[in-house]
Amino acid sequence: MTLGNRIAALRKQAGLTQEALAQKLGVTNQAVSKWESDQCCPDVLLLPKIADEFGQSLDALFGRETAAPPAPEEAPEEEEVEDIFHIRLFRGNTWLEDYELARQVEIIWTGPLLNVQSDFAVSCENVSGDVNAGGSVNCDAVDGDVNAGGNVSCDDVGGNIKAGGNVSCDDVAGDVIAGGDVNCDDVAGSVTAGRNVNF
Repeated sequence: MTLGNRIAALRKQAGLTQEALAQKLGVTNQAVSKWESDQCCPDVLLLPKIADEFGQSLDALFGRETAAPPAPEEAPEEEEVEDIFHIRLFRGNTWLEDYELARQVEIIWTGPLLNVQSDFAVSCENVSGDVNAGGSVNCDAVDGDVNAGGNVSCDDVGGNIKAGGNVSCDDVAGDVIAGGDVNCDDVAGSVTAGRNVNF
């Protein structure tokens, strides 16, 4: 059965004349006549409206049977699961890679996290893994490394800290590299700072 035949059959089932259908769709009755006789096809932008008018899906309007849903994939083994919390900035469906704009956004997360990968500044509680942020990082304890485009202000950090700005932490188990000042209670590794270092 052609698309035109389906439109004609659905129109008749709905008890509509070609003229009545044309009025509902905002076209001429000659257009409907041409569709039904397969002389031409409706404009692609009209297809959803036609389907809705007859309570059909687009697949049904075209005579396509709905495909069976794909079989569920087997869950990967636990060690293969990448458990990173990714935060990205989109405009519509386009990922904005404008890091200056991203630094104007701050993500505040309450509750524990495993790993954080963000284009933005991040404020969070405890992170049992690493934090990588395009902006500043302000967290309670971070068990892993912290890499930030801005300042880092955390309680304890179990790994290294690399910050574009200042670093203010209690204890750091690794190295600290900062573009600005470093103010920490204790750093187990080396400290490199763009300005002052205070312990």
